[in-house]
Amino acid sequence: MVFICYFYFLKLIAMKKAIIFVFTVLLILSAQAQNGSKVAHVIKGKVVDATSNRPVSYTNIGLEGTFFGTASDADGNFELKIPEEMVEKAIYFSAVGFKNKQFPVKQLFEKEFVVVKLESQSYGVEKVDVAAQNMVLIRILRMASENIKYNFGSGPFNMHFAYSVEKTINGEVQNPQLASVLLFDETGYASPSALDAFKSRNYKITKEQSPDDYRFATAQLNLDDLLALDWVRSAAGVLNPSLLNAYQLSLDSQPVIDGKEYWVIAFSPRKPSVITTGDYYASTFKGKISINKEDYSILKIEGQVVAPRNNRQGRALAIGQNVTEFFTDVLYTYVVDYQDLLLKRVSLDKNYLLKGEQISEQSVLEMNRAHTNNLTQIENRNYFPGE
Repeated sequence: MVFICYFYFLKLIAMKKAIIFVFTVLLILSAQAQNGSKVAHVIKGKVVDATSNRPVSYTNIGLEGTFFGTASDADGNFELKIPEEMVEKAIYFSAVGFKNKQFPVKQLFEKEFVVVKLESQSYGVEKVDVAAQNMVLIRILRMASENIKYNFGSGPFNMHFAYSVEKTINGEVQNPQLASVLLFDETGYASPSALDAFKSRNYKITKEQSPDDYRFATAQLNLDDLLALDWVRSAAGVLNPSLLNAYQLSLDSQPVIDGKEYWVIAFSPRKPSVITTGDYYASTFKGKISINKEDYSILKIEGQVVAPRNNRQGRALAIGQNVTEFFTDVLYTYVVDYQDLLLKRVSLDKNYLLKGEQISEQSVLEMNRAHTNNLTQIENRNYFPGE
């Protein structure tokens, strides 16, 4: 019986709109409860994570045995008027991912502003059935998305990357293409979205010594493709709450890495599209995302894609009717790693056919350092300036 109640509780709060609806209903009920009642006390406060002190959004708050209650807002703040006839009640706080907390409502009368700390709680995801597990995983991914602005660095900042592309054509290894990348991010991860990433992220690329031609049209640098794989920055794919129902989700594992516990969630779109995969022509897509159980930060995103074709200028682009040169029989895998609040490394291994040649290509973008002082502001995306 406890499990059934828990499942429907998760289902109720799975979507933010549903939470806002419940919040509105609770306010109406609260207003009705206060008709003809004298307010004994107004409780104002904030609900936070006991470990990280980050706000706990949309916490359910109510008086035991009544329909009287409210919910914390997106920043964890709440306000609740207590009628005289309810001062002897117990007040409870409940949120997915945290242990319930309950104590006499009078205990909160002693402070002008109260801070309620909730302790995190493991979901025990592996112990529930498929339908319930899917709802739990959706909530975990939603929390990971909502906490990006707390778990990752806000701009402006510079990031310095080493960039390399190695190709093998028909079994023959080519000279590697090496470059350094200076990236300027004006807003960082404070407001993650694809539009913000496009407007606020610019870079300058300087090539190392190499005999190869580095013109963008022929070199196939893949840099924009690599940066687009940073779904944390763009809140894309499974980190876009509005897309979560478009994926099949399962719990892959729960490893301990460097002393911290993680959920590794496997995901695959029910119907591959450029929105769910980032690839215009993807026919199959499988991915995994590693999320810290303590603060919902993302450690790693992995993906494997099969596509019948790709545009040479980017996997998210369609191929024009008059274009005759494009990749076919495309298979690629990628890994995106995060460390110290920022993107650390992106690797993309791609195999395809072009003009009858079998090509294997490995692209790596690795961050060497980042800083927020003595910034170099970059206004556009500049390939090999001055050459």
